[in-house]
Amino acid sequence: MSRTAEELMTHHIDCMMNLKKDDSNLDDALSDYSEKLVAITRLDGRTRTMGHDTLTSVMGGALSFAMKLGMDIEHAVEKLNFQYRQSTDDYITLVASMPPFSNFASFTYMVENGKAVYVSGYAKTAVSMPSLGVKAHPFPSNPETLAVTEKHFNFLKEHDTEALINDYSDDAVILTNLSSHPLQGKEDIVHYCEGLIQNAGGQIDAFTDPAAKITVKEAIAELSCIAFQNRKKKQSGVLTQRIRDGKIIFESFTFQNAMPVL
Repeated sequence: MSRTAEELMTHHIDCMMNLKKDDSNLDDALSDYSEKLVAITRLDGRTRTMGHDTLTSVMGGALSFAMKLGMDIEHAVEKLNFQYRQSTDDYITLVASMPPFSNFASFTYMVENGKAVYVSGYAKTAVSMPSLGVKAHPFPSNPETLAVTEKHFNFLKEHDTEALINDYSDDAVILTNLSSHPLQGKEDIVHYCEGLIQNAGGQIDAFTDPAAKITVKEAIAELSCIAFQNRKKKQSGVLTQRIRDGKIIFESFTFQNAMPVL
């Protein structure tokens, strides 16, 4: 099956919105994930890494339980307020509010052969949420991948534009709600890195501020994710990267209430 990231996400949301009509829609939604899935999530105030088995178990169990309690899952999905949705053939990032549970949620899907192989999912929660009741999948962390992301974080903190540019592969893809369109290739990367420092200093400084609370910091295989909350600066965000051979080949960088400035 060959699908773009946009086609996969459209199918996934459609299945979730029609659970009552046909029980097979849940299986169809779960079929959007590769058996090689690696996911980094923080959806209930707890950071977890998940594989195909744990994610499908969580989704199946949680949705079945919620429906038995009479919760209207379709209505909850309809209430998602999508504030940003951008994609290329292989990548998609969404930012949404999920009232009344979260005023900032960010999801990134990386697709191979029509299925999601890498996923990051984050929801900022105002209150302590009930646990989803699942342990993390025992993936080994990847210190090499994390080292690239940490180095990049330090370059952001130092406002070192040239070093930031050198962290990316020449054909890297970038999705960010600081831009009105996807970015790809060397020219876009230069424009992006210069724009982050010149036009998005408030978001970058909130991210790299020592007072910011880092709520997610994980790296598995090619996937890394850092999420933060900075209450003083009233800002939250998620940096998701795909790293290969020491270079960033894909990045999703989203902020709460961001407007295109690049």
